[in-house]
Amino acid sequence: MPQVLAKHIANRNTPGIVDFFFERSPLKIRYGFYKEDELWDYKEDVPATNRGNEAAWAKIAADVLAFYNTKGGVLIFGIRDSDFKFVGATPKADTKLFNDKIRRYVGDRFWVSFSREFIQADQRYLGIAIVPPKAHAALRAMGDGPTIDGRKYLKTGDLCIRVADSTKILRGAEALNYVTNNRVPEAISQYIVNEPGFRVLRPDYREFTHRKDLCSTIDDALKSNRTFVTSLTGIGGVGKTALACWATLRAHDLKAFDYIVSLTAKDRALTSTGIVPLTPTLSSLSDLLTEICDVTGFSELSQIEDLPERIRSVKSSIMSQFRGLLFVDNLETVDDPQLISFLEDLPLPTRAIVTSRKSRVRVAAMPVPVGPFSESEAVEFLTHTARIRRKDSIAELSDTEKTRLANSCDRVPLVLEWFIGRARSAEKALRDAETLAAEGKHGEELLEFSFRRVYGELPEKQQAILKVLSLMGTQLPIEAIAAGADLPVHEVADQIEELKDYSLVESQYDLNYRDIAYSLLPVTSTFVYKEVGKSTGHESTVRRRLNDWYQAKEIVDPTQRELVQKVRRGERNPELALAEIARNSAATGDFDNAEQFYKYALERNQSSWQIHRELAEFYRHKRREIGPAIQHYKQAATHVPKQGPDRAKVFREFGMVLRDSGLPNAHRQAAEQLEVALEQTPKDAVCRHALGDCYVKAGIYGKGAEVLEPLLEHPSSKTREKTYPLLLTCYTYLSEQLKAAKVRTLMQNGSGDEDA
Repeated sequence: MPQVLAKHIANRNTPGIVDFFFERSPLKIRYGFYKEDELWDYKEDVPATNRGNEAAWAKIAADVLAFYNTKGGVLIFGIRDSDFKFVGATPKADTKLFNDKIRRYVGDRFWVSFSREFIQADQRYLGIAIVPPKAHAALRAMGDGPTIDGRKYLKTGDLCIRVADSTKILRGAEALNYVTNNRVPEAISQYIVNEPGFRVLRPDYREFTHRKDLCSTIDDALKSNRTFVTSLTGIGGVGKTALACWATLRAHDLKAFDYIVSLTAKDRALTSTGIVPLTPTLSSLSDLLTEICDVTGFSELSQIEDLPERIRSVKSSIMSQFRGLLFVDNLETVDDPQLISFLEDLPLPTRAIVTSRKSRVRVAAMPVPVGPFSESEAVEFLTHTARIRRKDSIAELSDTEKTRLANSCDRVPLVLEWFIGRARSAEKALRDAETLAAEGKHGEELLEFSFRRVYGELPEKQQAILKVLSLMGTQLPIEAIAAGADLPVHEVADQIEELKDYSLVESQYDLNYRDIAYSLLPVTSTFVYKEVGKSTGHESTVRRRLNDWYQAKEIVDPTQRELVQKVRRGERNPELALAEIARNSAATGDFDNAEQFYKYALERNQSSWQIHRELAEFYRHKRREIGPAIQHYKQAATHVPKQGPDRAKVFREFGMVLRDSGLPNAHRQAAEQLEVALEQTPKDAVCRHALGDCYVKAGIYGKGAEVLEPLLEHPSSKTREKTYPLLLTCYTYLSEQLKAAKVRTLMQNGSGDEDA
């Protein structure tokens, strides 16, 4: 008999279930079913849908979850459970309403079919709610229920099961024991959390070193509505996976997600015996889809053969219905562009956290560059690593000595572990630290593990940039790097942004040079310098190029060459010195060099309104090119002081250029700038006249008259004579006949005075 009912439940066969339980005419429970059991439960009525019945719906949801997690079952409404007589359910309900009311606790991983049967004349009915059995994994409650008798009846993470004729809610350790006893796999070596709905990779650390700034950034990114993918980037061994594991475990502990899926594409590891191969769990998008289905209990979706259809099904049935977190480790080793496209098009509310040596996900992603430890973090990491490895003499060194050790290892976690593992004593470690700091020597396996893969993927231009930085061993401005690599400056700028994605290049503002300068970490520099040595003559070629650049040999004029040399050596303010060279070149008619040096000056300081103004004037008066002049006036207007004569001058000139530009609405655009100028210097007759002229030509006669009228009293006869025709036009269009007549009289009589 139970097998027959179970078949009806699996097939959602409502008529079969009704006939199984009831005799008709009149409706009566069959003999032997005057009880509740593992597969069914009687309810007197369906709860109403108003807010006062949330507790009742929470109990219904618990029953539904209990049936689902056991063998499936039936909720039969309209039967009084005291005497098992039909009394009829009264509130109208259907499948949609029923599932809507329990969704906050159950989610959308399965649906309950609800049917009204045996409807009476007074609309009372027999309600049949069929709950299917679980497809793969037990489902925990996905939301908190109301408080009943001072206790949460149902909490997120609770496990509901059916025991005989009752629903039992398991919480905490009790739930974990049930999962274990029912052959749901426990956490294994690969996963620290392995339970229905949640799999989190086991971290490779025994004690996590909290990196305050990075942890805060990652935490904020996972919560941000603007970020779908949190992307941790950096060289091998810098701690990306550790941070991602920490963030994922924290999300699990806080119950921030309905499910968590973790996969790693890591294919090798660095051990004390060298680099060893690993078997990755992720090699394609198909692997990720299968894992999502498996973890969430939708295994049937993973059987869909057509990949596009499988993607659509997973997104619509799982990822868009539940708040999930995907943790993908070592993404750079996966050669599947479909996986990247999938991560760039995640449906809300699903999020992802990925680690990679370079940022590969670009859409709706928060890039989090992971660099070396801070000194305090490195000391903390060094101490507990030494304790774990039973190197107590190193752990007991002073903080100053530990800082020396940490800095010699570039404060990179993997380098520190490598170093401590090989240290035989504290004294030997301190001596080795001096050697590391002085010579930059590191283990060959370490260098290969951290850099070989990423370096091999770099294009030739990026490798050339790294070689220049490794050769000089100091901070270099972008022009010096360009000279050494024999590349255009703009191209080096683009390539450096790519290298920063790998966390290979560090940037810092150089006070002497007044600009950003770039450098490499010593451990990176060591690896790259070894690559330089493989190309005969490359080092001498680079050094010769840099020497020629610092000597400014391309500059013909001796005076200007000396000035450029000082700029390149950081001895002169580069912005002002380059502008001076530009002015000198323009004065001698060398417009090409003038334009180039103005641009060099702007590269040093894009927000210099003075240089933008000078370059605008250069284009306006020397090149006779209005388009570029307008663009630089616009930049000058953006950065000029918010008040004062400088602001008035920039906006007046900007307005004058726009007035004669021939652009659509040129006079209206010019008027906007001249208004700003006149506000700063109301007595500027030139600006006032120009603004009035723009108003007249734009057909704004009221404002034109208002602006121009004060010029009737101006001491300059030329100013007054230029104003008369404009005012006459305004008064004529405004039908100001008396004022127009007065202006005509003034025009006929003339001013009769000299210009002031």
